[in-house]
Amino acid sequence: MKDKTTANLTNFKPRGNLGELFEKAKMHNHFNSLLQGLLPPQFKGITLCLVEEQKATLLAPNPSIAYRAEKQRPALLAIIQQIDGLSLIKTVSIKLDKN
Repeated sequence: MKDKTTANLTNFKPRGNLGELFEKAKMHNHFNSLLQGLLPPQFKGITLCLVEEQKATLLAPNPSIAYRAEKQRPALLAIIQQIDGLSLIKTVSIKLDKN
């Protein structure tokens, strides 16, 4: 019979590459939740997709929000740079969520 107990993954500390992946995922979720609190109403629905070096990629839920975000990239960059840990971001890319 299988063990069907559930574990609280917030305190899960695996070693090696899996541990690093868990830490990156926690940090990404933290950054995304901070971003959601800073976004003005016209950008609601945009989420943080990827952070690589000095570039942040945002995911827009529909074409109209993606278009607005493209037109206001400097404003979005300023919002992202307010987040502790993302202040070194230099460029923002907006992608459309195709799901």
